[in-house]
Amino acid sequence: MPKKIYDKLQELLESRSGVVQPYAESDETVSSVKYKIRWAGNIAFAVQGWENFGWYYVERNNERVSALFHYKTIDDKDLGIMQNLIDEIESGKYNGKKTLSDKILDVVEKRQLTSYMNKTKWNELFHDIDEIPDLLINYKTLFEEKAPGFFWTIRGDEHFFHMNTAEIEWFAIKDTIRKSQIVGRLLPPKENEYSVREQIESILHEHSISYEYNESEKMFVVYGYSR
Repeated sequence: MPKKIYDKLQELLESRSGVVQPYAESDETVSSVKYKIRWAGNIAFAVQGWENFGWYYVERNNERVSALFHYKTIDDKDLGIMQNLIDEIESGKYNGKKTLSDKILDVVEKRQLTSYMNKTKWNELFHDIDEIPDLLINYKTLFEEKAPGFFWTIRGDEHFFHMNTAEIEWFAIKDTIRKSQIVGRLLPPKENEYSVREQIESILHEHSISYEYNESEKMFVVYGYSR
């Protein structure tokens, strides 16, 4: 987002008691926060993106606590929503708003769970298993009553690389990959399967990640939390 957008928001938005943060140059090929108003209590209104696409929101402790609003070009409608968010901050609406981290902590304490993973280990695991084509996965977050009753591929999960890994209660990985091979127009596809058990075990051991192996289901289970 070029500085002219920053200047536009600086001119047209009333920051109330918030403090507009200084403009900072950055790499325009990647998204970053370019306009921010900050209040006491580590609450802020932020606009992130580029000149012709981006989003804006309210955050507390660097975590989003409002709805996420998108823009293509910042018009009068966007300016109205932005000003409304600023006025809501001013009124104290977000002072006690729980962040995702707060909600996770509430669940962990209520269920008396112990954490066994961290962001670094999750990222190392995800990076390596993403290199295995058609690998089947399943997982349950702290906020779900139960996990889906089926498996899917990493690339088929649009939420996968954007979710907060601190939400993951457990993560399951099938050790067998199945592929269909067309053998003829009038014949049913041939089902081929092969094991990646040793490859997955190697990844888990390399990153010192504890796991359980379910022989009957032929899957590894990594626990983010457990009693």
